[in-house]
Amino acid sequence: MMRERLGDVGIAVDTGIPARRDRDRAPLSFSQRLVWGHQQRVPDSTANNICLTFTYTGEVDADALRHALFGVVRRHEILRTTYHCDDDGVPYQRIHADFPPPLRTVDLRDTEDADERLRSLVAEAATEVFDLATESSVRLTFVNLPPDDAGAPRLAVVIAMQHIVWDGMTLPAMARDTARFYDAARLRALDSADADAEIAVDPLTPQVADAAEWEQDRFTRADHSADIRFWEEQFGGDIPTASLPYDRRPDAASERSARLDRNLSDAAEANLRALGAELRMPPFSVFLAAYYLALRAITGRTDILIGTTVANREEAGLRALVGNFSNSIPLRIQGQGNDFGELVTHVRAVTDAAFDHRTFPFEHIIEIARKATGDEHAYPFDSLVLFLDQKIDGIALPGAEMTWELADKGRIALPLTVEAFMHPDHTEVQISYQVDLFDESTVARLHDHIDAILSAAAAHAPYAGLLPDE
Repeated sequence: MMRERLGDVGIAVDTGIPARRDRDRAPLSFSQRLVWGHQQRVPDSTANNICLTFTYTGEVDADALRHALFGVVRRHEILRTTYHCDDDGVPYQRIHADFPPPLRTVDLRDTEDADERLRSLVAEAATEVFDLATESSVRLTFVNLPPDDAGAPRLAVVIAMQHIVWDGMTLPAMARDTARFYDAARLRALDSADADAEIAVDPLTPQVADAAEWEQDRFTRADHSADIRFWEEQFGGDIPTASLPYDRRPDAASERSARLDRNLSDAAEANLRALGAELRMPPFSVFLAAYYLALRAITGRTDILIGTTVANREEAGLRALVGNFSNSIPLRIQGQGNDFGELVTHVRAVTDAAFDHRTFPFEHIIEIARKATGDEHAYPFDSLVLFLDQKIDGIALPGAEMTWELADKGRIALPLTVEAFMHPDHTEVQISYQVDLFDESTVARLHDHIDAILSAAAAHAPYAGLLPDE
């Protein structure tokens, strides 16, 4: 337990992940390969952009915060990395000793429409393409805003990143290091003789590149027959990999997207929590069962593939890293049982079985899906469901109140993505969809069905009665 806690905050422990053989370069991890491959196929894609805005009200030492964020870049090699191909076309990552990110400062303190201007700046940051071969994978914008009604100063910090350096567990690591380095920078500023010096950054072991090389070496040595057999079974029989209620199916759809956000109704919210407690199942299983029934109601299909993601950070030290360790996995839900509680149990069993094979690379799952279906363009699923029931704090700074939000970048790689965020007093559901494929009314109907099903579901009542009429 102590070993895990030390590793989680980046204190060197014996992780079982050795230092890589070449300090300047390493192979890509499978997570990196997936993002890099998409960017090679669609060079102008911004579907893998991540853009966070942290807004501070109160006194913030902007210079100390700049030093702190640059300290994070110095500590985490992945933020000093570019991506290339060797002479044989094999991708690799190159780690630079010094590779500071671009930082822009915008002063809107005397601007009447400052909040609108900020939204425009965020939209711009969220939709600017990253060149992975030549540019930093992180960009910073400091925006000075007019004071609030009480006269307190406001500062917005916009951090745009490429998904190749980011997964859902990155923010806690970044927030922890930024807060620590911010305190160090403020203390150093008290010493006028040392005010402009860089803050001290403690070493971090392992780094993402170490883990990538270790992952590739382990994969080469391992026997994958059990994984291959399991994933082949998921695509057995007559199972379509496209299960959504498309309004249009053009030959070539763009990544342009829109997002429709709703909070669950009070009834759906209360029942989601109550069913999880009654069935002793995670809220994700209850929500996923409702989403499955909503798709079933609209499409008439009973055998549906739905995607989700896992963050493979089990090795000690990996949770302390900024980086992308995610892997996508398909879940084949077939509607077993009669009661809603039995369906939730089925969903949980499907999820657990897939999680047992979660480290098998998604690029190989794609190959298996295409071989099994005979469709060389098949993708293992066409919708992805993510469910977060743990609070993720942003980058908190002493003496200032902070709010943060994830920008809608207006581009997604999949036809449809459902993200649910369970807060202490409500659950927010965000559905992003490619506008070339869906009308907003279809997505609104999907929202309606999820809410209605969760509102009416009972553990021991037949779930067939929950299917809305279409």
